[in-house]
Amino acid sequence: MNPIKWLKNKIESVRYGDLFFEEYDDDNEKETVREDNGPIKRDSVNMRSKNQRERYIENCCEQMIEADKEIERSRMEYRLVTEYLTDIEVIEALPNDSKRRLSKIAEKINNLSEQNRANTKSLGLISEERYRILLKNEAQVPDDINNMKKNEEFKELVRQDLQKLEGEKAVSDFKIRELRSTMRNMKNMVVITFVFGVALVIMLSILEFVLLMHAEVGFLATAFLAAGAFIYEYLTYSKSVRELERTERYLNAVISELNKVKIRFVNTSNLLEYEYMKYSVNASDELAYQWDCYIEEKKARQAMERADSALSAERTALLKELRSIRIKDPAIWLNRCDALVNPGEMVEVRHELFERRSSLRKRIEYNTETRDISRDEINSIVKEYPEYGQEVLNIVSSYGPV
Repeated sequence: MNPIKWLKNKIESVRYGDLFFEEYDDDNEKETVREDNGPIKRDSVNMRSKNQRERYIENCCEQMIEADKEIERSRMEYRLVTEYLTDIEVIEALPNDSKRRLSKIAEKINNLSEQNRANTKSLGLISEERYRILLKNEAQVPDDINNMKKNEEFKELVRQDLQKLEGEKAVSDFKIRELRSTMRNMKNMVVITFVFGVALVIMLSILEFVLLMHAEVGFLATAFLAAGAFIYEYLTYSKSVRELERTERYLNAVISELNKVKIRFVNTSNLLEYEYMKYSVNASDELAYQWDCYIEEKKARQAMERADSALSAERTALLKELRSIRIKDPAIWLNRCDALVNPGEMVEVRHELFERRSSLRKRIEYNTETRDISRDEINSIVKEYPEYGQEVLNIVSSYGPV
């Protein structure tokens, strides 16, 4: 359900109840456990605070937008891989005569290609497997190299941000514990000062009224000391309360940013993992080197292919045959003739495409779950805090259809 429509209906239907605000009481407050391992957590967010509430809703909207963009990119790639799988199904469903005709043409292409490879042993800058991988993704490789480098740099920056934020979170948590300890100590000091003052007053009263000694100076000294102690304890406690509130606000901001950074880190890592698997590499530099080798190799091969009219004619025949059976991308099969000849190779091609599609599906599922969690979180806030429904609706509307 669209969260904007849901919120409109919710605001109209929910009857506002009494609002109860609890004052801060350090004696009864329990230590809050903040869990930030998932994409979104609001255990430590004070929904009664306008700034925290707005920042949290905006965070949810931004996560939904980012997840939607990633889903759309993954779905485009998913459709392309699915088209390749559909082509395989079309080829395997052909009558035996058509299969034999395709296999015969493909076998001729394989033989002619083998002859060419025998004459180009001196090249061998990259393996045949690498060449085929780069050839079938030729239009994408330059952009993929640039994107891979950018994502690797971005991943490292995000990793540094994560480490920095984790450190700031640990420091803030420690500071909060120290401040709460100080506040408890000041409360205890107040009690001790009071008891000690009462004991001095009783002792001085005995000296004054029972033993008839002059204790006026003692009374004055006790009063001044008690007043000074109470003032110091009050100022220290008040300062700790203000510092605690400031530190908790800062900690909540750190956790909010930490959650966003973690999602970016996971998305970037998943994207890089998919690209590495797609090209069978471990880094963008490795792919860039292979791409340079591929360019040189391709130039040499193209020069030989121009001189080999037989190979060109067979390729033309194969393309014509594939177009006649409505293959969506016939050109890609020029470099997969082994699969048209050998059923085992076709199984390998299908397995590779299934792996790529499975990886894309995981990316779509992860980002869909992230988006749904964010949307459910907004709906939950409106349900639990209906008095802020219109405010939440305005924030969500400002981000457009999320």
